[in-house]
Amino acid sequence: MKNFSTNHVLKGVFYIFLSLILFSCEKEKIINETDQTSEELILKTEERPDNGYCPNYDRSCSDDLINNGCDFISGNGRDMPNQYLMVDMLNNCRTEPLPSNCSWQGYITETNNIEVDLNNCCYPAYALNSRLDSWKNLATSAKPNSSYLITNYQRISGFMVTPYGPYRMKIRVTYRKKICALTPIHHLKK
Repeated sequence: MKNFSTNHVLKGVFYIFLSLILFSCEKEKIINETDQTSEELILKTEERPDNGYCPNYDRSCSDDLINNGCDFISGNGRDMPNQYLMVDMLNNCRTEPLPSNCSWQGYITETNNIEVDLNNCCYPAYALNSRLDSWKNLATSAKPNSSYLITNYQRISGFMVTPYGPYRMKIRVTYRKKICALTPIHHLKK
């Protein structure tokens, strides 16, 4: 009877040992699958230029952009060396004019900061113009309310988010409050 009991104990220990080995292998498989998923995600984000990575790791560029003060009209260039120029171009053409039926309400201003990512990749002129438009959209979304207009952009700072990028630039946007005349409401005659 003692052998029978020892046999069962040994079998139990063997099954526990086998279970631990199988669990360990399964755990390693899960970890490897997780690592693969992370690598796949990194590859997917590397294909997206606005996420700090260049498509095909393309950082070489002729930097032959030509602009007219408002937009880039031809050539290719990188966003990092052109960041100050791009902020100037925001000021030149991506502020908001005062409508004709409005006036400034004193000198009431507010500021908000927007953050944009630069990645030093080579882009054609139209892509950098699109980026400028998206920065203006960010500034518009950050308005205190609809009675304010964008009057100025100022580059404040920048830093590398990770050692590999992207470079995050902070832009201070100035808004000025407007007051507009109400348009008369014409009543229908009875």
